[in-house]
Amino acid sequence: MVRCSSQSLVLIAFASVLLFQLFSGAEAASNFDCCLQYTKYPLSFRLIVGFTQQLADEACDINAIIFHTKRRLVCADPKQPWVKKAVRILSQRVKKM
Repeated sequence: MVRCSSQSLVLIAFASVLLFQLFSGAEAASNFDCCLQYTKYPLSFRLIVGFTQQLADEACDINAIIFHTKRRLVCADPKQPWVKKAVRILSQRVKKM
């Protein structure tokens, strides 16, 4: 029978909690990075400061354009006309800089 001191038990418990937080945090981050649905409402072009593209054949389930605003990220359907127009406008802004 193995005897453990109270310090060893505390250390093992702390390490277990730390590992649990590390792995659960990584899972949450990967879920946050993917769009799972699209916004139902168009954004004003003035609010958008940038965008990134999400591809379904990579790590996420759906194709999406992720618009960056000053306050949040918004997932949009790349097939929608307003999304195509916003991407075109933002791309032109970058070319002018």
